Amino acid sequence: MEERQLNQATVERNLAIQLKDGNRLAADLFRPAGTGRFPTLISFYPYHKDDFMGAMLEPAMLYFAARGYAHLLVDFRGVGGSSGIPWETMDQREGSDGAEAVEWAARQGWCDGNVGMWGISYGGYSSLKTAAEAPPHLKAIVAIEGGTDIYRDFLFPGGCLNCLGAFGAWGSFMLAMNLMPQTSAGPGSELYTAWLQRLENGQPYVLPWLDHWSHDSYWAQRAVDPSKIRVPTFIVGGWRDIFPEFSSVYPQLGGPRKLLMGPWMHTMPDTAVNHPIEFLPQMMRWFDYWLRSDKNGIVDEPPVTIYVQGADRWRHESQWPPARTGSQIFHLSGTGGLGDRPEREERVESYTVDPTIGTCAGLWDPTALGVGMPMDQTSDDLRSLTFTSEPLKEDLEVTGAGEAKIYAAVTSGDEAHLVAKLCDIEPAGKSTLITTGLLKASHHNGSSHPEELRSGHVYEFRIPLFSTSYLVRRGHRLRISISGADFPHVWPTPSNPELQVFLGGARASSVILPVVDRHEDLSGPPPRPNPNRPAVAMTPRYKIETDLVTGILSVTTGQKSAMPIPAGGVLELDHTATARVQREHPEQAAVEGDTRITANAARLGKLEIVTSSWFSHSRAIMNARVMLDGRTVFERIWRK
Repeated sequence: MEERQLNQATVERNLAIQLKDGNRLAADLFRPAGTGRFPTLISFYPYHKDDFMGAMLEPAMLYFAARGYAHLLVDFRGVGGSSGIPWETMDQREGSDGAEAVEWAARQGWCDGNVGMWGISYGGYSSLKTAAEAPPHLKAIVAIEGGTDIYRDFLFPGGCLNCLGAFGAWGSFMLAMNLMPQTSAGPGSELYTAWLQRLENGQPYVLPWLDHWSHDSYWAQRAVDPSKIRVPTFIVGGWRDIFPEFSSVYPQLGGPRKLLMGPWMHTMPDTAVNHPIEFLPQMMRWFDYWLRSDKNGIVDEPPVTIYVQGADRWRHESQWPPARTGSQIFHLSGTGGLGDRPEREERVESYTVDPTIGTCAGLWDPTALGVGMPMDQTSDDLRSLTFTSEPLKEDLEVTGAGEAKIYAAVTSGDEAHLVAKLCDIEPAGKSTLITTGLLKASHHNGSSHPEELRSGHVYEFRIPLFSTSYLVRRGHRLRISISGADFPHVWPTPSNPELQVFLGGARASSVILPVVDRHEDLSGPPPRPNPNRPAVAMTPRYKIETDLVTGILSVTTGQKSAMPIPAGGVLELDHTATARVQREHPEQAAVEGDTRITANAARLGKLEIVTSSWFSHSRAIMNARVMLDGRTVFERIWRK
C-alpha cells in the first residue's frame, strides 16, 4: 500500500479487499487529509483504477475528498490489480463482490459506517447489482446511464443483435483491456505473476453472446430485479444514450428514488457536449442526505427532472411517467399520411428491406467520444416506408414510451427486423429523430420465446419506442418511418426480406404516442453548466463512407487518447472499429476492431498490447499479442 498527499487529499494506493473465497479486490482510496472517520463512496469497474478509470474519475474523487468523503475506486475481480479470473459479462457475482467491498469498507478505521456507491455505464450496473444484494451498510446509490438487463438494454434491443457498439466499439476494446496488467506493479511482484496466470485462463467478453440469441437463463441470471433495490437510488440517464430505456428502472425501484434525464449521449452529465450540467453537487446532496443525515431538502423537491427536447428546457415532475400523460393514436394511411382516423379500405404496401438504412440515426457509442448525435433523417426516410401528418395545429409534447402497432407479413426471407422511427419534420423539410423502436420479427411474443415466422402470415407487431421527451412545435409535422434495418446500431438480417405492411380496414397500422398536457407542467430552471474534465487527451474518430465501386457502406468509430499513470508514466490508446455492409449482400456484413495500448510505466516497463477482431453475424475471430520490453509474453487466437 502506498500513501501520498494530493490536492489536500490523502491518497492510498493498492489497498487489498479480502473476499470470502480467498481472492482480493484492489482499490485506491481518496480521503480527506488528516485523521477521522468519514462517510465512504465506492465506484466499482472493470476499467482499471491505475489508468483508464482512475484518470477519468480522479477529479470526482478529489471533489468528494475535499468535502469530507472517503472514496474507493475498486477493480473487478481478475482485472487490473485484483486477483482471480474475471466473471463473464454482467455475471450476477459481480454484485456479490461489490457487496463484500461495501462491508469491508464499513469496517475500516477511516469509515464512519455509512457507505454509498455510484458509477456510470458498467459502474451504474455494478451499483444496482450491489444494491440488490442488500449489504447492510450500503445507504444510497447513484446509477448513471446503466441498466438492469444487459440483453434488453444494450446487446439485443427488441431481440436485434447490437452491431458496431457492442462488438466493435466495446467488445474489441475490452479484449485489450482485459489483457492488461496492473500498471503500478513490476516484474517479480505477486501481482505480476498473477497477471501471467490470468492471461492463460481468461476469454473475451463477446464470445458467449453468439450462443444466446434469446433471453434464456444465461441472460436471466444476469438481470437485476429493480424491486429488490431498497436503498435510496438516484437514476441518471440520457435520451440519446446507449441505454435509452434507463428511465424505466425508476418506477420499479423498491425504495426512495430520484430521476434525472438529460439530452445526452453516453457521458457524464458534466462532460456532455450538449447541455452539460453541474452534476457533482447534485450527487453530493443525495449522499449528504442519506449518508450524513443532512436535512438539505432534496427529498422535498420534485423527484423527477427531465430535459424536454425541442422545447430546449428542463422541467420538474412529481413522478415518472408523468401522471397526466395521455395517449394519442396516429394511423398510417395508404397515401403516405398519418392521421387521427384509420382509412376504411384496407391497403397493402410492399417493401424490400434496405440494410444500409440507419447511419443518419447517429452512434450508439459506449466509449464517450462526444460525437455521433443523430443527423437529418431525410436520407434514411427516403429509403423507408414513410407516413407524414399534416402540419400540427398546436404544440405536441411526446413524453414517455410509445409504441408502433404494425400489421405486416414477411413474404420472403427467414427473418426480419421491424424498425420504426418517429421524426419531427420542420416546415423547411429537415427531419429530426425523436425516438426509435426495434423488434426482431420472430420475437413478436417476447425474446424469451422466439417463434419461427410463417411466410405470408400477417402478424401484429407491437414495436416499443424508446422513452423520450420531445416537443413538436405547431406547424411542424410528425413522421413515422418503417423499415427493416438500423445499421450500424444492429446487425442486418442475413437476407433482405420482403414485407407487406397493412394499412386501414381491420388491420390498420398505427403509432400510439404518450402525450403530455404542457399547461399543467411544473417548470424548473436549468442546472448550471460547470464541466469537470478529467486529465485525458482524446481525439475521437467517426466516419461514414460509401465505396462507389463496390457499394459497401462503412461506419468507423474509435479514438486516440493518452492519460497519466498514477505510479508514473503515460498510457496511450489507439482504437478503431468499423462496421461494413453491402446492400445486395447483407449476409457479408462484418465488424472489425483494432486496438493498440502502449504504456511506459515506471515500474512495469514498456508495455504493448495489440489486438484485432473480426465478427460476422454468427462468427468471431479475435487475436492478441502482449509484449513487455519488446518480449512477447502472451499470444493467442480465439474462434467462435
